[in-house]
Amino acid sequence: MRDITDSALSTYLAKRFPDWRDIAISNLERLPLGASRETFRFDLAYTDEAGAHQDKLILRRDPPASNVDSDRRHEYLSYQAIYGHGVPVPRMILLEEDASHFDGAISLAEDLRGFHNSEYQLQEPAWKDRLPRVSQQMWSTMGKLAAVPCEALDLSFMVPATPENTAMQQLDYWEGQLDANDVGPEPVTRAAIRWLRANPPTPAQKLAMVHGDFRAGNFLYDDEGTLIAVLDWEMAHLGDPLEDLAWSMARVFSFGKDERRSGLAPREEAIAIWENASGLRADPDRLHWWELMMCVKGQAIWNSCAHAWGAVETPFVIHAYAAWWLRNAQDRAILELMGKL
Repeated sequence: MRDITDSALSTYLAKRFPDWRDIAISNLERLPLGASRETFRFDLAYTDEAGAHQDKLILRRDPPASNVDSDRRHEYLSYQAIYGHGVPVPRMILLEEDASHFDGAISLAEDLRGFHNSEYQLQEPAWKDRLPRVSQQMWSTMGKLAAVPCEALDLSFMVPATPENTAMQQLDYWEGQLDANDVGPEPVTRAAIRWLRANPPTPAQKLAMVHGDFRAGNFLYDDEGTLIAVLDWEMAHLGDPLEDLAWSMARVFSFGKDERRSGLAPREEAIAIWENASGLRADPDRLHWWELMMCVKGQAIWNSCAHAWGAVETPFVIHAYAAWWLRNAQDRAILELMGKL
């Protein structure tokens, strides 16, 4: 893929916004974030009829191969859909789906700088006293998302779902992704899939806009542990809100050190925070189904990382890391949930 440069961005923006003058790009850098999209940060200055402007922006580009089957339009519209509905997110500014400009579709959004988003930082001793606040902020925000009425949002771009079919819809999708990115036999994951199909859950309490990757590392927080904005909505979809809760409590995001889920709080504490904020009940049987289902989803993503590593000329190192380490951890998590450890 071609490099994204100051001059390329300036030229593109001048054509896209002919009323902008004196366009200047500075401090352009690629951020070492995520495994699914390329992320850049830059400063923009320009002048129009309203006067001089100076903006701090984030650019996201779709790569030729990714560990997530999504695109710029889906994530962009997901951000737009939830913006202003009680879940803090960055403001979207521009969507460019013509890949010819930068060898991939791009989006621009406001850059909320000066905050943290590292899940590893939260494991440092200096953050120990602030973890209760981070935990409260994360799972209560997730609960607020679950409580937002779907009819209040424009989700027309998402695949339709019902409370009755969403569980099998997700299982079908992620089993399909596992098949599409086959890297060899998966006896543990296939056993989980057989159990999930043989033991379908009762219908969802309600439909919600599911984030799809809500966990530590995918939100910004300040020095006190206050959540500033939820990021990475590329897997957002209509579904059972228990899905987000189950994903956030996955063993592979617990760093294998103790019982803190997402490295933040014990499982029962996380559930209690979510229930209080959402007004919903995390039925143990249905939550167990979704926790095992999230293991299948995880394994499908880690396998797609292995596929992405070999599919492009210059792959991301994180793809190899996830394929090597997380696949083994995911198998162990499946065995634990199935009572085989």
